[in-house]
Amino acid sequence: MTDEDQGQLNSTYEHLLTLWTCGVRDYHSMLSDYLTANSIFVAVLGLLVSRESLHVPIIILTVLLSVFGLLLCLQMAIILGRFSGQNALWEWQLRGIEQSPEWPHQLLLTSLYRLHKTREPVENRQNEPPVFLPNWAFRHHRRWWAHRAISFPIFFGCVYGVFLFWAAAQLLWS
Repeated sequence: MTDEDQGQLNSTYEHLLTLWTCGVRDYHSMLSDYLTANSIFVAVLGLLVSRESLHVPIIILTVLLSVFGLLLCLQMAIILGRFSGQNALWEWQLRGIEQSPEWPHQLLLTSLYRLHKTREPVENRQNEPPVFLPNWAFRHHRRWWAHRAISFPIFFGCVYGVFLFWAAAQLLWS
C-alpha cells in the first residue's frame, strides 16, 4: 500500500469516526430532549387529572394531550431508531477499515464491538489489568428492554394510554 493510499485510508477513518461520534452525541441529545418533553407532558397530564372538579374541557384537553403524547412517542421511536441505525452503519464501516490488513493503528471500534456484541474480553498486555472484561451493562446493553429507542417510547406510550383510557372513561360515564 502506498503512502497516498494509507493517507486516504486514515482520512476516511477520521471522517467516519467524526460522523460516528457526532451521531452518538446527537442521539443522546435527542434522547434527552424527548425525555424532557415527555416528562413535561406527563406532569401536565398529572396536574390536570388531579384537580378536584373535572369539567368536560379539562377532560378533552387530557384526551388531546394524551394523543399528542402518543404521537410524540411514535416520533421518538422513529427518530432514535434512525439515529441508532445510522450510528451502527458508521461503526460497521469503521470496523471494516480496522479489519483491513493495511490498518496499522489500534482496533478501537472492533474492540468495542467485541465487548458489546460477542461479549468477549479485550486484551492489551501493555495495560494494567491486561484484560478488560465486559461487565453486566455490556452484556445486557443490546436487549430490547435496555435499548432506549424502544423502552422509553413503550414506557411513555403506556402512561399516555392510561391517561387516554381514563379520560375516555370520564367522558363516557359522566
